[in-house]
Amino acid sequence: MQTLFPALLRKPANLILKRERLVTPDDDFIDIDFCGEGDQPLVILLHGLTGSSQSVYIKGLQQALLQQGMRSAALNFRGCSGEYNHTSRCYHSGETGDIDFLYRTLRAREPDTPIAAVGFSLGGNVLLKWLGEQGSDVQLFAATVVSVPLVLSACASKLDSGFSKLYRASLLRELKEYVSLKQLHLESLGKTEEAEIIRKIGDLDKITSFWQYDDRVIA
Repeated sequence: MQTLFPALLRKPANLILKRERLVTPDDDFIDIDFCGEGDQPLVILLHGLTGSSQSVYIKGLQQALLQQGMRSAALNFRGCSGEYNHTSRCYHSGETGDIDFLYRTLRAREPDTPIAAVGFSLGGNVLLKWLGEQGSDVQLFAATVVSVPLVLSACASKLDSGFSKLYRASLLRELKEYVSLKQLHLESLGKTEEAEIIRKIGDLDKITSFWQYDDRVIA
């Protein structure tokens, strides 16, 4: 109910956002939606699986932070900003390169600004893994994660039973479409080698669990 009620009935906040595209070290890009102006503390926001900066929970938190006098920077994981990326590289729960790049970009711009981070679901996994990798090499005044599937294996198995199957089916449908459309996008850009990497994954129609998706796509 906590998932379904806000997803179906909560109205997103009407915010003034500024989108910025950052070119990544591998010559791809990530899109960031900034909310707020000035020199107030800045909070990095990470969405969940198949979400984006437009997810209701992200925009709701941006509104709440703004009311508390804080700015926010909502990261769109690769391919989640409304435009597919230029490489075969995709986001997943263990991919921390993009949040590290975003943090260091922001820190270089604003060396004295207090920065925090919040991650939802898969974004929480990414945040926690990144914090563990960096140790004392980052300067955050706070870090919070929400509804994190900390033990991915147990969560994948839980989604294979009961009412959870409906949630699993919805997520897998979106992920399969994401992979298929990404391949077509790369082909349209003439990036045949990148498209071939995805094509070699094979037909995803028969995938019915996150165990299979992990084995075929993420690995």
